[in-house]
Amino acid sequence: MTDDRKPRAGLRLFREGGIYTAGLVLLRAGNFLLIPLYTSLLTKEEYGAVGVIMAVANLLTILGMTSQTHALLRLGTDVETDEEALGRLLSTQFTWVVGATLVLTAAAALGWPWLLPLVGGLDLWPLGVAGLATVVGSAVFQLVLSWLQFSRQARAHTTLNVARWIVLMVVVLGLLLGAEWKAEALLTATAVSFAVGSVLGWRTLPKGVRLGIVDRDVLRRALAYGLPILPHGLAGVIFLATDRTLLAAHAGLGAVGIYELAAKLASIVFMIAMGMQKAWIPFFFREDRDAAQHGWSRVRTLSFFAVSMVACVAVGVGLLAPELVAIAGPDSYAESAAVVPILAGANFLRDYYLVAVAVVMADKATARWVAAATLPGAALNIVLNAWWIPEHGVYGAAWGTAVSYGLTVVLAGLLARRARAIPFKYGRAAVLFALVAVVLWAGAGATLPVRIGLGLLFAMGLVALDGKDLWAAAKVMRKR
Repeated sequence: MTDDRKPRAGLRLFREGGIYTAGLVLLRAGNFLLIPLYTSLLTKEEYGAVGVIMAVANLLTILGMTSQTHALLRLGTDVETDEEALGRLLSTQFTWVVGATLVLTAAAALGWPWLLPLVGGLDLWPLGVAGLATVVGSAVFQLVLSWLQFSRQARAHTTLNVARWIVLMVVVLGLLLGAEWKAEALLTATAVSFAVGSVLGWRTLPKGVRLGIVDRDVLRRALAYGLPILPHGLAGVIFLATDRTLLAAHAGLGAVGIYELAAKLASIVFMIAMGMQKAWIPFFFREDRDAAQHGWSRVRTLSFFAVSMVACVAVGVGLLAPELVAIAGPDSYAESAAVVPILAGANFLRDYYLVAVAVVMADKATARWVAAATLPGAALNIVLNAWWIPEHGVYGAAWGTAVSYGLTVVLAGLLARRARAIPFKYGRAAVLFALVAVVLWAGAGATLPVRIGLGLLFAMGLVALDGKDLWAAAKVMRKR
């Protein structure tokens, strides 16, 4: 009997998820401590420029990776007991990703004049070059992290992330305070940290993995799985880039800076969701592989428990938005406080999407259609942002993002039902989202005592909604 079949598999899942989340929390806490430094040394326009350039770099990274992180998690499950086959898969994937991202980076540098309207007129030198320098390192680093996630090396995954952040912090502080660089300091430090992180992470790969080794059959299968998912990855970039680029065009880089701060604070919610997701996907793929033996009861219970944890974080971030913004930035960023609750709710919606997309990715045939769930939402995001931003500015961008995520969740859920008929707690999930939305809406602009009261009411509502399973899980955790 494997570890997954033991009665405490749920504890292992949450322990691994806790390790991932702890690392992300440390990173977010460190980044949060640096935000006041950024906002004090950089103008809103300079801070906004970083967000715009990184949106372009993220797009190139996604294109070059061709969803090989997803391919590794899924195809690796099929060959995990064959060391030679696993080595060929990793060598082929890393060689492809490095080559593809190098080509795209060079093409973007040569075609920068045509990108000027999308980056607020920012020149290639120095900001464009600094941003493009992040692409290859970021792609390799993400693929290394995917390997650690697949092989369930949660501690190594977290350690590597923290090590990269330490490099980032040292370099950015040196450039901001020592060399007195501005926006280019953040971009250059990011590039250096990804390069160092990739070198450190390479040492965690199995022996025999080499750059330059390409197995054509393996590459064909990896691309056959990854390429249909690529539009799904591009949709994520569209979500991240559309609001910022349109804000830069219609409201200026200052508005992008305000929105960027709100987005960073609200991303705490998605950070917790991703921490659980990193443990959830390998767990779910193996549960799916062996579902005929034990059914879906464990998936049903643990999925809602994980979603409930993220709901608590969303409510906490949204209700404490004024205080978080006051800590993170000077008065010129105060408008961010009204945007944080909207984006916190939007990021909570993304957690539902993560649960659904794991089901989709488990089935190779259905995984090819995952873009059908994300591209319509991305298209709607472009339309709503183009419609609402000129009139409502940062609020239009936030609401456009939230509504678009809602469509994505619905479509992903329908696709997941097509892949697997899993008896999730659909009714309770809908009630939970409504509860989160009402609390965040009621807390907007309220005094601190009122917001604290709303938080307590939310906790009571959550217990009433799923108290039996929550209490059972708590008892098991306490015994453990």
